Amino acid sequence: MTMEVDPISNCRTELQVAELLAGLTPSKPWRMDAFAPAADVAATAAGAGIFGRLVLRAGSQPAGFRVLQDTYGAADAPSAPVRQLPSPGRVDLVQDGNALIPQTRIPIAGSHPYWEFVFGVGRTWQEPGDGEWTRAALPFSLMEVNANCLHHGVLTFVFAPARHISHVAYQVSSETCAYFKADLWGFLQAELLDVTLPDAGRVVDARRTEVGGRLPRRPLAQLAVDHPGSTPAEFGHPAEVTPSQMSTWGVIVDGVHYSGGCPTRAGEYPFCDELVLPSYSVAKSIFGSLGLMRLERRFPGARNQQVVDYVPECAAHGGWSGVTLGNLLDMSSGHWTSAAAYADEDSVAMSKEFFDEPRHAGKIDYACGHSPRRETAGRSFVYRTSDTYVLGTALAAFVRQKMGPQADLLDDVVWRDVWSVAGLSPVADFSRRTRDDVRQPFVGYGLTLLPDDVAKLGQWLNPLSASARDLLDERMRQSALQLDATDRGLAANADGTMLYNDGFWAVRIDDLPGCDVPVFVPFMSGFGGVSIVLLP
Repeated sequence: MTMEVDPISNCRTELQVAELLAGLTPSKPWRMDAFAPAADVAATAAGAGIFGRLVLRAGSQPAGFRVLQDTYGAADAPSAPVRQLPSPGRVDLVQDGNALIPQTRIPIAGSHPYWEFVFGVGRTWQEPGDGEWTRAALPFSLMEVNANCLHHGVLTFVFAPARHISHVAYQVSSETCAYFKADLWGFLQAELLDVTLPDAGRVVDARRTEVGGRLPRRPLAQLAVDHPGSTPAEFGHPAEVTPSQMSTWGVIVDGVHYSGGCPTRAGEYPFCDELVLPSYSVAKSIFGSLGLMRLERRFPGARNQQVVDYVPECAAHGGWSGVTLGNLLDMSSGHWTSAAAYADEDSVAMSKEFFDEPRHAGKIDYACGHSPRRETAGRSFVYRTSDTYVLGTALAAFVRQKMGPQADLLDDVVWRDVWSVAGLSPVADFSRRTRDDVRQPFVGYGLTLLPDDVAKLGQWLNPLSASARDLLDERMRQSALQLDATDRGLAANADGTMLYNDGFWAVRIDDLPGCDVPVFVPFMSGFGGVSIVLLP
């Protein structure tokens, strides 16, 4: 990482101390490298420390905002909420050396109608010419309320002894979002409060454990050196994904994470390890599928439980007799309005009455009652996130029946028994839930993941770890990962080259060099190009 430096004064040319103290928003965004230390000061000691609370308030100057794509017109009105950051209020921070660790690293719900903040682990440092001031930078993302898009930013400020602090500069210059893209930049007002955080020791210990357990990470170009004959440029190829649309990409080989980086419109994102990624429908695999695999292992027969025994709304609507939890995981409930590919999923009714609905009562009413029963369950694949929501509702009820009325599907099964065992970060201990007292996890989308979490999920399953073998139902795992030649799943396209089985996709490849028989490659897929591919 490099930062433009004035060769005469040997100081930065963007976000200097004077600029941070003045807090005047420029006419265009800064470069992303202005939010990070220059290479020659990256190892400098942190200087003064932050232990306590960063309080953020709206800036006194107009913020910068520039739309690049707005499919649904969210920013059409000059006063549209999407144009303004939410009021974050406060961020409790713990410092460990140069690391600046937010006490809360999952989305922070608030009153803003469009955005929620997610703060990542930043750092502090000192630079020549800054005098008594110490610099700090903190990565953050904006997550859409009731949705899964994430827009990536960084904030930075300088502080000095006696709790003096500058304005806080912020900038959003990239996103993992197919339908809304925008740059946001400007200043917030801030103060530092000397607050004792009783959980500070636990936060530091958890962070050290997390970092110590990450997979080794190397630049993607290093793959050609470590594995002669490989072609790193084929990963993230422009023919597959337009470079300006890429958030991050990589490949895991022999336990090493070869990363393609984290580009933004303003240069490389300075906290690539902290880039918060959405799951979208990858959640159907890692939440719905792995969750049911775990429950089937603990409570044999869970997969064959009847929906009507756990979801009274479906029982009341009728037509759900004989539909099992396994049928829902296979997207073969026998319910649909149209069997055409993604016709139900992309319909106006699904968007307005299911995806936009914040409450469980509305979501489950649509999921159980909108589409009629067309055929016997288990016969045909029809992709419908509403079916996964029914599955999640049934799983939550099943867990409460088996483990007690206070048991939670995410906290007590999927996180505790699966994701934490796979070594995922605290960022992954989150799911979008309905905004009511039910707090039903969406299951079909709505998770947050770091790049290392994505890498670990792939490695936990391929090659299979000992803990995955112990925790997951073997028959379901074999079927989902295309290891059982007698159970490939249901055809998910017209020619049968795409399959869907137990919440995992697969593609049949017949022309790989050296292959005498067709190869079935399982993968997880989410809206907007989120993919985890388990290559043979």
